[in-house]
Amino acid sequence: MRLIKMTGGLGNQMFIYALYLRMKKDFPDTRIDLSDMMHYRAHNGYEMRRVFGLPKTEFLLPRRVKKVLEFLFFRTVLERKQGGSLRPYRESSLWPFVYFKGFYQNEKYFADIRSEVRRAFTFDMSRANARSATLAARIDADASAVSVHVRRGDYLLPRHYASMGGICTETYFENALRAIALRVDDPHYYVFSDDPEWVRTHLPLPNAVCVDWNTGSDSWQDMMLMSRCRHHIISNSTFSWWGAWLSQHSEKVVIAPCRWTRQSEDTSILPETWTKVDIS
Repeated sequence: MRLIKMTGGLGNQMFIYALYLRMKKDFPDTRIDLSDMMHYRAHNGYEMRRVFGLPKTEFLLPRRVKKVLEFLFFRTVLERKQGGSLRPYRESSLWPFVYFKGFYQNEKYFADIRSEVRRAFTFDMSRANARSATLAARIDADASAVSVHVRRGDYLLPRHYASMGGICTETYFENALRAIALRVDDPHYYVFSDDPEWVRTHLPLPNAVCVDWNTGSDSWQDMMLMSRCRHHIISNSTFSWWGAWLSQHSEKVVIAPCRWTRQSEDTSILPETWTKVDIS
């Protein structure tokens, strides 16, 4: 049996679920472990079935029981100790019980099943609220639609700022806007942010549409709307990463920061076709 620990917000959950889909090709008994997720209070909890209507694939035990079983029977693979290597995944066939822990934030983990991942992460428009449905139709008809994701909120808190904060600065977005202007004729901006007032005050975006109504359990609709845009300016956030990645426009331009975290210069999370710009 292979277990994969589920954790994080929607974007991180999607990376973990994508790894699960790929791992099931080699190990059909793979399951998702929700034992710790049941105690996760940030964001909107576990969202994969609620947002995408995915089949039940989870493994759930009381945390103490699960920890005992893990200690006695499972070999634990910690992604942060593997440097992004696929080797532990490939060698796991040598062990009967393996437990994978990490975020697996790289498309290389599911590169050969991209189409299956896209099908799994299909948004149900019938569940969108009226304002989002109306805007989706407008974006679909806009050949110059550019999503701009500005994440501040939790990234300003001390526990997150040390790793993720201070990267997507005002200067980064100014550089990103210039990069888009060189590549997209007459861009039309659709802004998604947990701090729309900061955007209105600091970013030169005339006539931009600011999407500020999708909160709480409706937050997934921001990602849905991003994915319908032709082009993208993302933050160092897996939420906007997936909004850009799920866009199926073949000529899309994706602008991303040249750093993803404050602690590392590794930007392997970004596909090679995306454009990295300076943050200062």
